[in-house]
Amino acid sequence: MPDQQPKKIFQCLGMNVSRAQIEEGKLKSQGRELTYYLDPITGEKLDKWDNPWTGEKDLPVVHIANDPIQMAIPAQIPLDVRHNPFSKTSSVVSEIPLFYPSPLADEKFKDFDPNRMYQAGEFFTFKCATNDLESQTTINDVEVNWTRVSRFSPFMKMKDHQGYLVFHCTGYKLPQRSTSDDLHPLLAQEIKTHTTYATAPVEYDTNAKSVSSWSYFRDHFNQYQQKDIIWPCLE
Repeated sequence: MPDQQPKKIFQCLGMNVSRAQIEEGKLKSQGRELTYYLDPITGEKLDKWDNPWTGEKDLPVVHIANDPIQMAIPAQIPLDVRHNPFSKTSSVVSEIPLFYPSPLADEKFKDFDPNRMYQAGEFFTFKCATNDLESQTTINDVEVNWTRVSRFSPFMKMKDHQGYLVFHCTGYKLPQRSTSDDLHPLLAQEIKTHTTYATAPVEYDTNAKSVSSWSYFRDHFNQYQQKDIIWPCLE
């Protein structure tokens, strides 16, 4: 928020399960992801949230449930690889600026995001042993850093308040043949209910559009207005 001390309002916990293949000269990937907003102190999953800026109470917390997430890029695209000769590790860095018409650019969503354009940035670092990166085999040991700078999440109902969120998360790749039971206990339990997220989509669907937090909120707005819904809602 402008002219205010930054405030930690959530912890986050998430997962992504994806599959990739090279087809028609492109690296195509298809996946699904869940991210949960947690209490900043206790780390417990939030179902309701009190907005400290607007004073509105018991807002439903719409957790992130993006399915599918798809990408198709040239198979020979140069990578930004940075080597550390002392630790013998390498990092693949990806910086993705985002600017496109907002899925919520409609009068009925003005209390949730009044902006006509969605603007954000997502920044990834994938770190592994240099020897693993240079080999032709699948890399199991990968550390992940993800940062996103975006407008307020729609469920926060910030209306025309100015400001932004910073997501700063760390993680790792699960080894081959792992299952959702190897995830954090909260995620493992949630996936027992939302079983689709246990595995990645088998094929890249040329007719499907990737889902984002904003398009998910738009598509589930009717459910959002039912205050007793527990999120994520996959209907």
